[in-house]
Amino acid sequence: MKNLEIAKILYAMADILELQEVQFKPRAYRNAARAIETLSEDIEETYKKNKLQEIPGVGESIAEKIEEYIKTGKISAYEKLKKEVKIDLESLESIPGLGPKKIKIFYQKLNIKNIKDLEKAIEQHKLQKISGFGEETEENLKRGIELVKSHPKRFLYAHALPIVNQIKSYFQKYSFIKKFEVAGSFRRGKETVGDLDFIAVSDQPEKVMELFIKIPDVKEVIAKGSTKSSIRLSNGLQIDLRVVKEEEFGSALLYFIGNKEHNVEIRKLALSKSYTLNEYGLFNLKTKKRIAGRTEQEIYDKLGLQYIEPEMRENMGELKLSQQHKLPNLVTDKDIKGVFHNHSQWSDGNNTLSEMIKKAEELKLKFISFNDHFSNIGIVNPLNEKRLISYLKEIEKLKKKSRIKIFTGIEIDIQKDGTLALSNNLLKKLDVVIASVHTSFNLPEKEMTARICHALENYPIHILGHPTGIVLNNRPAYEVNLEKVYETAKKNNVFLEINSLPSRMDLNGEKIKAAKEIGCKFALSTDAHNTLELGYFSFGILCARRGWLEKKDILNCWNLDKIEKALKK
Repeated sequence: MKNLEIAKILYAMADILELQEVQFKPRAYRNAARAIETLSEDIEETYKKNKLQEIPGVGESIAEKIEEYIKTGKISAYEKLKKEVKIDLESLESIPGLGPKKIKIFYQKLNIKNIKDLEKAIEQHKLQKISGFGEETEENLKRGIELVKSHPKRFLYAHALPIVNQIKSYFQKYSFIKKFEVAGSFRRGKETVGDLDFIAVSDQPEKVMELFIKIPDVKEVIAKGSTKSSIRLSNGLQIDLRVVKEEEFGSALLYFIGNKEHNVEIRKLALSKSYTLNEYGLFNLKTKKRIAGRTEQEIYDKLGLQYIEPEMRENMGELKLSQQHKLPNLVTDKDIKGVFHNHSQWSDGNNTLSEMIKKAEELKLKFISFNDHFSNIGIVNPLNEKRLISYLKEIEKLKKKSRIKIFTGIEIDIQKDGTLALSNNLLKKLDVVIASVHTSFNLPEKEMTARICHALENYPIHILGHPTGIVLNNRPAYEVNLEKVYETAKKNNVFLEINSLPSRMDLNGEKIKAAKEIGCKFALSTDAHNTLELGYFSFGILCARRGWLEKKDILNCWNLDKIEKALKK
């Protein structure tokens, strides 16, 4: 369970090296950290298999540092770097919108070393005296500090996933534990989770609890009882476990998976049918006799309901449709034919085009779309018109060797005035044009809306990339009238992106559902910058399911002929 700890250190090393203006190394450390934090298995297991250097971005030097941490609990190179800087990077970077470059400027100009120094500087309006910063910057950072102070820490779904898998594996090997499942917001596929909830069935609950409090990496036992306990891991994640009887398992899952509002409504429905429903079962209201509870399906059947998938249990109209047996047939991973929006070494990706294609073939995908960055948005080595020609030539060569369909394309920035830095004639030569906002995030809602809509109306765009601009736990969504954007996208046959990157998951389920109701269609992307991330489409599928999407709603699920016709249209 050291994945997040190691990734955190590598990110910190990258930030310190960037402050010191060291070239190239910061990017290498970030690439490795990015791969490690979403690694599907415990990195200690990867180390035992002698496969550290098979992780994208992990070379010999970084592998040695990982090995050192696994063996000693620290990385000497990091300890040395920390002594070289006097800034509390970790706390400052927890503030949304504050990265290494701004931190460096604030330190050089105002000697700001921590959040306390920053708060004082904002209070005295000192940031406004620095060129390029103004009242708006101060207000945004002030809100960011308040957000950090008032909101409990939340973990990305993808960061929680390996922990869930490890805990399930830990318990499932014991024969006296008959069933063991995860519940809560994680089971509903929320893009971030505050804690993890598990439900177990066992005739020896106290024995289960003893095992639970001895899980590797437990920092604190918050509470320990005979059937329910809570612990906290060293990374701060709280985990709760309940042991129930076999006849209560289904009702406990139902209770702990659905959100509060969904549970209230389903209990009301039970009462209307002369039943009472709680975490222990479904009971006859008069006789108090249990009539269901062993499985969720058993309870749904007794209530006359169609089974409701966990991702839908948010009280957004699902109960009414369930009563009518008209719930959508939600999309699954198996429905995905291929993925859009992938980067290579032609811009800021880790791998070559051919390496990405090979991985897509291994994943049994039928197509891949390459969309390296075009125009200067602050990344290293973006495409320009001259390099674009060479880029397209290489893709054409690879098309002849590949067993899968390859779509040419770019990801191009929607500039502040709503224009794109490439002519319509050149854009029309590409199979897939993804347009995204990468700069000027703080525009007022009216201006941001006009900016995006102007681009959608005036350029041959296929997909609107990461439509809200959110970076989970780091940058809030920009202010925009999404309803107007959805309507413009629909009118101009532009697909809305479901960005599968764990740090984005943008659009999220609620916003997808709203766009679907307007009549929009969607394209699922990985936004992959290395071969490992090509498999991240499953995170986008979670968003799609939370937005009630079916195969017909998502471009990736159509057959290739239909996809090509839709893109040409």
